[in-house]
Amino acid sequence: MPWPMVHFAVAQALFGDIPSPSFLIGSIAPDAIHVREKITREDKGRTHLVQEGNLPGAEVIFQTCRQYLERSGDRAWKDFVRGYFTHIYTDLRWTETLYSAFEAGYQGAKESIRAAYNKEVSQIEFILLRNLVGAQSAVFNLEKAKAFSINPLLHDYEIHQYRDEKMSWLKNNGNEPGIIPEYFTEDKVCAFIALTAAELQERREVWE
Repeated sequence: MPWPMVHFAVAQALFGDIPSPSFLIGSIAPDAIHVREKITREDKGRTHLVQEGNLPGAEVIFQTCRQYLERSGDRAWKDFVRGYFTHIYTDLRWTETLYSAFEAGYQGAKESIRAAYNKEVSQIEFILLRNLVGAQSAVFNLEKAKAFSINPLLHDYEIHQYRDEKMSWLKNNGNEPGIIPEYFTEDKVCAFIALTAAELQERREVWE
């Protein structure tokens, strides 16, 4: 799955401006399950609507999004929910495109594929943070964002904790691998971001 900077970049491409803090924190919220101790694959799958080991299709994602949107008329809540389900859709498209190509083209030992993936997407996080217009502003807005509990999936305090951990990681330059990505190049990732945002823009019934 893509890491936070890709989700922030999709949010920026989607809105053509700095997204609201509520949308930004929603856009990383599904991964906040990682702050719980001893989570299982099924636990993570639950926050991403995984069914029988697979991410849901687009229609299930947007149908569930609409159901959550109806729970409150509060603008911040709606932005948070839209960010949450944008994250799941972005994960789906990443899995179907860039990650699928990576798995098919990886030349290293099978047991090293996860480490290679983590190293490349770590590098892309720092590349996007440096090169993406508005990235620093997005990080600043995220730091002051207030999350919501999204029952029965996650508590607001878990999302805040995850946000703080991710921001601390990004601020530590020692976490940058210092490599040139081979599979997840800046050009490929930026093309993915633009395409995913364009697909999301077509879902007017969710955004308006």
